[in-house]
Amino acid sequence: MAGLPSIHTLTHMNTRTTLPLALAALTSLILPAVSWAENEVGYIEKFALAEDREKVLGELVPGSEDYYFFHALHFQNTRNEVKLADILAQWGKRFPDESARRRIILNREALLDYDATPQKTLKYLKERLNVGFNHQQEARDKKPNLPTALNAAQIAREVYERDALGNDLGLQSLSPEALEALVTHKTALREEQTRALLGKLVRPDVTGLVEFLAVDLRRKESGGFGEYNIHRALLPEQLDALAKLVPALSTNEAFVFTKLRKLAPSADVEMAFDPAEREAWLDRVWAYAKTLPSSFNTVKAHALYLRLDHDRKKGVYDAGRFLEYLKLPHGAAFVNPKWLERVSEKQPQWDANTDLSEPLLGARPVGDDTALVREVFLALFDRAATANPGALGEEMLAPYADYVRDSWLRPVLAEALIVGGHGNAERWASLLTPAAFAQMKERVDIEFPATNAQHFAPGDDVAFDVQVKNTPKLIVKIYELNALNFFLTQQRQLNTDLNLDGLVANAEQTHTFDSGPFKRTRQTFKFPELKARRGAWIVEFIGGGRSSRALVRVGQWQVLQTSSPAGDLLTVLDEKGELVKDAAVWLDGKKFTPDEKLGSRVALPFTAQPGTHGVVVSDAAGTFSTLTQYEAHGENYVLDAQFHIEREQLLARRTATL
Repeated sequence: MAGLPSIHTLTHMNTRTTLPLALAALTSLILPAVSWAENEVGYIEKFALAEDREKVLGELVPGSEDYYFFHALHFQNTRNEVKLADILAQWGKRFPDESARRRIILNREALLDYDATPQKTLKYLKERLNVGFNHQQEARDKKPNLPTALNAAQIAREVYERDALGNDLGLQSLSPEALEALVTHKTALREEQTRALLGKLVRPDVTGLVEFLAVDLRRKESGGFGEYNIHRALLPEQLDALAKLVPALSTNEAFVFTKLRKLAPSADVEMAFDPAEREAWLDRVWAYAKTLPSSFNTVKAHALYLRLDHDRKKGVYDAGRFLEYLKLPHGAAFVNPKWLERVSEKQPQWDANTDLSEPLLGARPVGDDTALVREVFLALFDRAATANPGALGEEMLAPYADYVRDSWLRPVLAEALIVGGHGNAERWASLLTPAAFAQMKERVDIEFPATNAQHFAPGDDVAFDVQVKNTPKLIVKIYELNALNFFLTQQRQLNTDLNLDGLVANAEQTHTFDSGPFKRTRQTFKFPELKARRGAWIVEFIGGGRSSRALVRVGQWQVLQTSSPAGDLLTVLDEKGELVKDAAVWLDGKKFTPDEKLGSRVALPFTAQPGTHGVVVSDAAGTFSTLTQYEAHGENYVLDAQFHIEREQLLARRTATL
């Protein structure tokens, strides 16, 4: 308030010196600049100079602010405390909101009553001026009489816990450790406190947490599993224990998805480059998924699809696992409709387009699974015919007749036997129409099996297999790519869709095969000239009027990022995780080189457009490059300073030492 002394000054005076100062402070509260628009100045003068003020008060309109104000002022001047209290009570009922003119009367009354009730006046002044006499007067050369030990009864844990549980602040005053102690000690909590506690818990390693969660989940008001983050943070063993206490969770989607997510390997494992870890994870997923009820058929099918896809990349085709997959009903074109009708009441169809990337670690929707099913059938039929050359086609079809359309499966069997070279091709022609048989004879295959290596490191033997059919002559052309130029101009990853027209191949090979128009053979092609080099090449296979391409990339660099006052610092690492000292980073067409002062890291300036940006990492000569991303930051300068000053230093007209 204008005109008031500082609270700091008031707090260093005793009661006798405080009152005059408070009187001066309240002067502006007693006689503020009040608008008298409703009243003529003449009435104020008439009231002030009147010999009989009771008579003058009769001119006021009852119930108005002027009526209450001048009556209260008159009763106050005449010290008629009974009538003053009565008029103030009526005033408060008539105008319940804070009235500046009513506050003037109250301030005057507090000061006028000081001689009779000083403590009451001082209390009013403290509350009105919001002052606190919590500082002690400085006493020089006086031995302090301060306690030397804390009162254990006042600082005990139970005291703070009782205070926290007794207020309505939602346990805000409790630390994470104190919150966990409430669970461990099975402290009695109100429902709103229980919900607040669950919303604040972070760590799952709390004794008694599972039982605590089970009690909450059984409540009618519970939002179910997944309502709180602590549900998703539970350990696998805790999830199993919780499911035993609350059996309904076994069929709860949020619970099942959380359980599946917990089966993931360590964060240090990159499953794309570690087939053994991926297979172990798939085994754990299926071991759990197969125990789920039929309402989770979509989860089961997706898990089996991932495992079948993983197996075919190893050249493994498990007939039993494949049959489990076929038994799960869904609306694919190859599925036997009679099977769907038979199980419609017991098992729901699974959805191939459901996104299960969260519980199954980024797995894409299955979509159309016809290609995988067809490939597995071709492999299984070929293997069965090889193991038992005298087997009839009907014997091979029998295990799958209930689940797959006969009209779809017979042509697949015929193709497997014909292209596999099992007996005379005409023997199996009855399984196909004449047009389909002729089409198979003329068909040219140049395909890359899934078992080929996906990554090559410098020093690896660069070789991969190609399945060829009806290609008496096969031309293999090798084109070396200028990856740096492509990345800088196209800003996208390399692919086999590059336009090679007019380009001269760096190397060319010619191969001939005499296997006839029906038999499909698997050929291995080696490229020793690419073994000790980093780079990117397009290998094009041309034969029988058809062309197929493979993109070969040897080596892949990555970056680690930190921030500094100079900008974003990138550390370039090779395939072994070792520092590349002479690497260059290209950003928006500009080249940045390592700085030895920064530990051979590359400094990129701050940007006005923060976010994920693509950068090209290359060697010094530009013969090898990798397109990657980094998180660009903008300039954001912050000064954060905190100071601690002892309360005893905050004395009026004194200098504090910081």
